Amino acid sequence: METCYAHQTNLLSSSPQGNDGAAGPACLIRIHPPSIGEGIIHLPPGAFIVGRDSDCNLGLGDRAVSRQHARIEFDEAKQLYRIRDLESLNGTHLNNHRVQQQILSTGDLLRIGKSVFKFLVGDGIERQYHEAIYTMTITDGLTGIANKRYFLETLERETIRSQRHQRPFALAMVDVDHFKQVNDTHGHLVGDAVLRELCDRMSAAVRRDELLARYGGEEFVVLLPESTRQTALLFAERLRERVGATPFVVEERTIPVTISIGIAAATGEEQTPPTELIARADAMLYAAKHAGRNSVRG
Repeated sequence: METCYAHQTNLLSSSPQGNDGAAGPACLIRIHPPSIGEGIIHLPPGAFIVGRDSDCNLGLGDRAVSRQHARIEFDEAKQLYRIRDLESLNGTHLNNHRVQQQILSTGDLLRIGKSVFKFLVGDGIERQYHEAIYTMTITDGLTGIANKRYFLETLERETIRSQRHQRPFALAMVDVDHFKQVNDTHGHLVGDAVLRELCDRMSAAVRRDELLARYGGEEFVVLLPESTRQTALLFAERLRERVGATPFVVEERTIPVTISIGIAAATGEEQTPPTELIARADAMLYAAKHAGRNSVRG
């Protein structure tokens, strides 16, 4: 039986529509931290400087941003946009890769300090803008996966489907072990990079009809339609092993990362409200933490 939704786990993945930033109006949309009211940041034909200085075209009040961090410029001869890093301390990242100079394509994700922007260019920019705004409402801007709001809406639909057809489903609540130590030791930028890499690893283990979402901070949740308690426990063990199999490497730093997981399942035969299922999964997550972390309970 098909579930009532199909979901792309990485909602904020880059989606270039062409090989380069072809001529046309161009803009940036701030994806993270969310700032829907900011609207379109239009890019002029000439140079556009991003940095911490007040005289930059786009000023970012973030200590991780250099005074003049990066420059976006339009190449008249080639009719395209490119980004240049201005020897910044923490680097300019395009689609999760540190770059010195790179041609921009519509849909690219640009990260400067803690801010993430989506670059749009070409025809239909208003349509692209409204699509991006909708995506922002259901997506976690830091990791690119679904946010808590979208998860809760989807869980409500899955609960109704499960009870109507008397079909099972399960929740896996995931928490990063000792994540505060990662932030305290390596800084929040590295911590953010760890969360992005974690979501990449977990997304690779999640099927299209399942949903991976950020529940808050370093806590995540996976919604598993058509899963019994036993199959959910098997999934959780595979997920735990995938995450902890190899250390994370961020900015040439090797960081061991493990996760703890709590499982709660519904058979569809009982009237279990979503809030109760979440509470049960959270209790099992606490049990996994109490058992020494890097473990699964359910």
